[in-house]
Amino acid sequence: MIVKPDFEFLTFEKEDMVFKFLKSGDIFEILHKDIMINMFNGTFRDGSLNNIYLRIYEHDGVKVVPLIGGKSNGEIYFDSNSMMFEGDAFGISYRVRFTLSNHLIWFYEVYLNGKNFEVDLLYCQDISISNKNACLNNELYTSQYIDHKAIKSSNGFVVCSRQNQDQGGKFPYVEHGCINGNIISYSTDQTQFFSLEYKKSGVPYLIDKDLPKENYQFELAYIVLQTEKMRVDDNKNICFYGLFREDYKTSIETLKYEEDVVIEYLKVLRLRNNFEKLKRVQMKEEFGAEISSEKFILNEIRSIYNERKFEEYKDNELLSFFTNYHTHVVLQDKEILCERPHGNIIINKIDDDKINTNIITSTNYMFGLFNSQIALGNTSLNKMMSCNRGLLNVIKNSGQRIYIKINDKFRMLTLSGIYEIGTNFSRWYYKFNDDVIIIENYVLRDQTKIVLNVRSQKKIEYEFIITNQIVMGDREYSNGFYLNRELDRVMIKPLEGSFLSNTYKNINYQINFFNCKFNLGDDGIFFKDNLGRDKSIITFKIEKSKEFSISIDGSFEENISFSDLSSLDHEREKFNEFYLELLNGFKLEGKSSKYDVDKLNEIIYFYTHDALIHFSSPHGLEQSSGAAWGTRDVCQGPIEFFTCTNNYKIIKEVLLELFSHQFIENGEFPQWFMFDKYNMQQDDSHGDIIFWPLKALSEYVLNTGDDSIFSEEIVYRSFPSCDITHKESILNHVKRAVRSIEGRFIKDSYLISYAGGDWDDTLQPINENFKERLVSTWTMALSYETLKDLYNVIPDNDFKENIRKMYIGIRECFLKYAIKDDVVSGFLYFNEDDEIEYLLHPFDKITGINYRLLPLTRSIISEIIDLEQAMINEKIIDDHLTFNDGVRLMNNTPRYNGGIPEIFKRAEQASNVGREISLQYVHAHIRFIESMCKLGREEKVWESLYKIIPIKLNDYVENANFRQSNVYFSSSDGAFNNRYDFQDRFNELKHGNVEVKGGWRIYSSGPGIYINQLISNIIGIREVKDRIIFDPIISRTFEELKCSYKILGNGSEILYRRDKELNIKLNGEDIDFVREKNIYGREFISIQKQILNERLRHDKNIIEVFIL
Repeated sequence: MIVKPDFEFLTFEKEDMVFKFLKSGDIFEILHKDIMINMFNGTFRDGSLNNIYLRIYEHDGVKVVPLIGGKSNGEIYFDSNSMMFEGDAFGISYRVRFTLSNHLIWFYEVYLNGKNFEVDLLYCQDISISNKNACLNNELYTSQYIDHKAIKSSNGFVVCSRQNQDQGGKFPYVEHGCINGNIISYSTDQTQFFSLEYKKSGVPYLIDKDLPKENYQFELAYIVLQTEKMRVDDNKNICFYGLFREDYKTSIETLKYEEDVVIEYLKVLRLRNNFEKLKRVQMKEEFGAEISSEKFILNEIRSIYNERKFEEYKDNELLSFFTNYHTHVVLQDKEILCERPHGNIIINKIDDDKINTNIITSTNYMFGLFNSQIALGNTSLNKMMSCNRGLLNVIKNSGQRIYIKINDKFRMLTLSGIYEIGTNFSRWYYKFNDDVIIIENYVLRDQTKIVLNVRSQKKIEYEFIITNQIVMGDREYSNGFYLNRELDRVMIKPLEGSFLSNTYKNINYQINFFNCKFNLGDDGIFFKDNLGRDKSIITFKIEKSKEFSISIDGSFEENISFSDLSSLDHEREKFNEFYLELLNGFKLEGKSSKYDVDKLNEIIYFYTHDALIHFSSPHGLEQSSGAAWGTRDVCQGPIEFFTCTNNYKIIKEVLLELFSHQFIENGEFPQWFMFDKYNMQQDDSHGDIIFWPLKALSEYVLNTGDDSIFSEEIVYRSFPSCDITHKESILNHVKRAVRSIEGRFIKDSYLISYAGGDWDDTLQPINENFKERLVSTWTMALSYETLKDLYNVIPDNDFKENIRKMYIGIRECFLKYAIKDDVVSGFLYFNEDDEIEYLLHPFDKITGINYRLLPLTRSIISEIIDLEQAMINEKIIDDHLTFNDGVRLMNNTPRYNGGIPEIFKRAEQASNVGREISLQYVHAHIRFIESMCKLGREEKVWESLYKIIPIKLNDYVENANFRQSNVYFSSSDGAFNNRYDFQDRFNELKHGNVEVKGGWRIYSSGPGIYINQLISNIIGIREVKDRIIFDPIISRTFEELKCSYKILGNGSEILYRRDKELNIKLNGEDIDFVREKNIYGREFISIQKQILNERLRHDKNIIEVFIL
């Protein structure tokens, strides 16, 4: 059967603006050309986030009635110009007429009639004002760049919103206000209106309360306007309006369109309609409201989890804890404290010796989203099931949902009482009456199979309905699919000729049912007329059952071979074994500080989980899109992770894949590329990108001695088509890249032009001249480090000498130009007179920023500076960049002036205080740890290490608010409402007087880098060609520290002890070693592999490392 997700819309269109209404009366989408004005597609079940609420004030409380859409209780009428909603609300008759007028203005006229009522109105509209594809790709990101401003008018507040990131060279703008009324308050984000409690209650928190009159610039732009209270005696009317402008060049300062609004409103008042009644879409009465779990009491929790550690409390209430088998358990009370909902991503086992795209993934959430973004391979283009939308579970048709029949009503399961997160599974506990429903979702280690198990603890039989939103491609409502049932099996695959099937001809998903009888249907199951409306939804109605299972298998082959299910506990043990093996048996034990050491043992499992997702299935909980490798990213997180765990086969495979995407025309590498069958990659890159493949290649050869890689023949890509061209050796690829670097030297120096930017993506220059005249000193330090390592491994002597001249010249230029009055400048700028201006430096007269972290740490890591300058760098970081929650990228925030950039794009465009904007980017904090390892700063290293472990984070960061405790957060964000608040109160953040929040989760190179720092530079075990290095940085809080780890494949316990001199013993006996030093004078131990191999036992060894 062919399924095509088509809708019948009621459409209103004028001047390239289109309002599409579902036949429930709910807005599906608002478009102007390719700009999507609303954020979320409306649905038949949930309605639209757009609505008008009538609030009736009585002596015993407030009654709230939605006036428009499917949730209103009246009749709906329409003609070619307008739509009207008409009904009665507790004795007040109402009419609401929507009209799209000229000049991109629309109106909602509200007419009320009643006797002696006190009322007010709320007008609500979600907004995106961005390219439709961009919004559907990531609505959270688009919101981060919408600037809101509330301006007082004769009719109260008008909320104006501008998209600060250009959309095809334009900056869309929308405003919302009212006519003949008075708006006394407003809110600007979903988290204000719905609140975190909504995830449990299903009721917007502010639906019966006053709005906060605050501009909260978060990630879910949602405009709500509140009128003053009004007496309804006979007739009362008020009109809300929206206005769109395609391109608003300036920042928002004043209201520019009041006259236009009035003129169009007068026209609308004269409009006469010829309405036709719309047949209402009616839900079956057997469907009730959503249902959350009852709260579990402490004794019930103890009966399920008798051993708990890292327990987290608030006001003596248990919130979360960890178990002894590497799982994290979250209770309901914690979820409603967290702005970002608890979630998990599961994938099957990667191959540790080759790149494998045969990876299946699924994302789930505590609030009752049991599977979403199920994808085999490419997480953006191969999706079977849709992604979660938003953070609050407001739109509930995404992914896979479960309804349970209780007391003759089917009710959707939302927030569970307990949510357990493992590396390959999630488990939900729902408590109702005297029973507990347990739902498990897990992936098998060695198969592309996801299993959902549902069971009643009391073995009571229930009926269930499972809904699934099918995508079969990139996003909802874009792709049709084949749907077929064979006995207890449902097959789904893309239509022939679709983008997905043209790339993966045989890709298919198979759903198998166990221990149950089911009916396959569509969303017609919800409606009285049984007509399916949203064709993207398929449903499984499960007949009465006390336990059943469903498996979802993905395959690139035409036929999937059937296999039995394996239990969750068995698969969990297999995953833990795989992780332990991958980590070479890594485990720490400390006689003192056992609590903190156990945190490291716990988080390394979850950070390994996150690192493997970043490598093999690139996406995150907030960033569902991904699928590609960022050139810079894959050269750091994954390669560093596999280096510290000695998995060099996979590193070689990654390097060969990486160099096969190099552009033949200029020797540059793309910013990102797909590593599967999709021939896609970005056609340009930032100025630092070209160095990362060279750095990764050099370090691979230094660590393995495998210089045969230079002879490997690899293809190029052609710009801009990405067509594959002829093959050349890796050595020739390197030469082509080095020629490109030489072409970027400014004038006759070895200073390297900035090009499109560096690591900090927010600092891309607005001025094209900056690309050629600006120099990133961080990139300079990186280039020195890269070329110096390349010199040590390159097999061509003539070429080798050229590289030597380059890295020596780069160092000389760095020391001569980059350091001014002992301070490493963030940037150098060659002005029109070819004079150097210092930016992000005390001499900077432009940005207001004096210090930049990245060049201060990278110049230490690269060893481009001496010890004296390194200590100056360290003091600058201590004095100006060290905050309570870690080190920040700069000592001040870039200026924000309504989103109009003067120097740097995103840094001055983002209205949200998050990610790089908040300046504590965890990746950079980890590099700070690396720089302190170079200098041997033991206590700084360990304290900084703990500041970014989310487990019981308040132990080290007192001002950290509640967040998910088992996942990597990419940033620590000051809890400011907006950029202006951030600018005014920045110093409060430094002293820990402002709460800090966790940023986006999982999708980052950070987890892999963190694990590398822990193993290679802190515990200090490194494999280098023919040697093993022992170079630990151990805090003096440890009386003794023991590390279990396989050395050259042999099980070992490494004991770190203090002594008067550096020494090492193997199994109680002396062993030959060499003392070596880095340029900063730090001594470490080096032992020849041959000597170790002769002396190591296969099963267990005791290595005593004596440190000063």
